[in-house]
Amino acid sequence: MTITHQTVVDCHGKPAAALIPWSEFLLIRAMLEGGEVTDEEAATLREAEADRRAGNRDAFTDLASLKAELAL
Repeated sequence: MTITHQTVVDCHGKPAAALIPWSEFLLIRAMLEGGEVTDEEAATLREAEADRRAGNRDAFTDLASLKAELAL
């Protein structure tokens, strides 16, 4: 799932919030409240959580790379 957003930064230039379209918010809320996560999405979330717990930093994108990709 790709989420269209704008990043709101604080007075130090650090990300503080994200603004997303209302329709995407409603979709995310419905997914979270209704448990409408596909088996594939659930497996991806479990894998990410396992990587996080194991300290596998290679499984994630570091902030500097993300900022470069988003041209921030």
